[in-house]
Amino acid sequence: MPTDMTPDYASTAHLDLAPPRAATDLRHWLRGPEWFLCLLILATGGLSFALSLAFGQPVAWDAFLISFAPSAGLILLGAYVRACKDMPRAGICAIATGIYIGFSGVVTILIYLRFPIATPLLDETLMALDARLFGYDWERFTAAIAAFPALGRAIGWVYGSSLMQLFAVIFILGYLGRATALYRVLITGTLSLLLAVAFWWAWPSLGPSAYVTLPADTEQALGLIHGQEAGARLRDMAQNGNAEITPAIIMGTIAFPSYHTVMACLVVFFVAGTVIFWPMLLLNLAMLPAILSHGGHHFSDLLGGLVAFGLAYGMARLLVRR
Repeated sequence: MPTDMTPDYASTAHLDLAPPRAATDLRHWLRGPEWFLCLLILATGGLSFALSLAFGQPVAWDAFLISFAPSAGLILLGAYVRACKDMPRAGICAIATGIYIGFSGVVTILIYLRFPIATPLLDETLMALDARLFGYDWERFTAAIAAFPALGRAIGWVYGSSLMQLFAVIFILGYLGRATALYRVLITGTLSLLLAVAFWWAWPSLGPSAYVTLPADTEQALGLIHGQEAGARLRDMAQNGNAEITPAIIMGTIAFPSYHTVMACLVVFFVAGTVIFWPMLLLNLAMLPAILSHGGHHFSDLLGGLVAFGLAYGMARLLVRR
């Protein structure tokens, strides 16, 4: 496979990448959008630390810092191979991957600092809206999928593939030298997640799995990811909080808006015009029923995810111009 060092790819003049600068120039190590995203990671981490002190919530910072090591390592490695080895594609892929991993880690702590939840949850309102506007009922929907066990388990695999799909997008855009698109992916992904967290902090929701107990045969037929056990954990955290926030207890918590929907939009939208567009489109059409069933989501959560993606993408276009 061609790399940054092969003759066909030795020149970056035709690509959406900045021209080489001296290795001592910090702007060559990290580009403007990358600095912005790294500062956003630090700011989110600082906010999480301050809130943990204010709330008196123990956090296993040592365990989280160890988990952040791959993120920092990828960013530093990417900056090095870009600045010192003249490998812009490898550099931007490594930096982008490290940024996304790092931001996901710090924002997870911020999410879990919302527990326990003393304010009213939004779920009853969302379930009533779903029933009235869309005729959607989570129990009936999962039962319908469970009638086809092979399909149900297949879309369970699709649901679990979201993060790997996003890394595939980072790789393909970096490999093709589409730096502007890649920076917009990262900024859209991070800002949409911040929007989702901000909304959820104000109007929290857990999803129908926290309220509806499905028949055991339905869960078994689907191999349901967010079923009775996950729902019980969510209810317990909402009522009692966590003795300590550690990487071991992390699970999906935000119902509205659905961030899996945001990731599906990111994947399909930004690979348009590449060789993986049609496979990704088909995969993420299957993601929609996967989000509803295996993700334990309200139908309204999907619509909220679309809105979050649209708002964040608009901001990304303003922040990263061609």
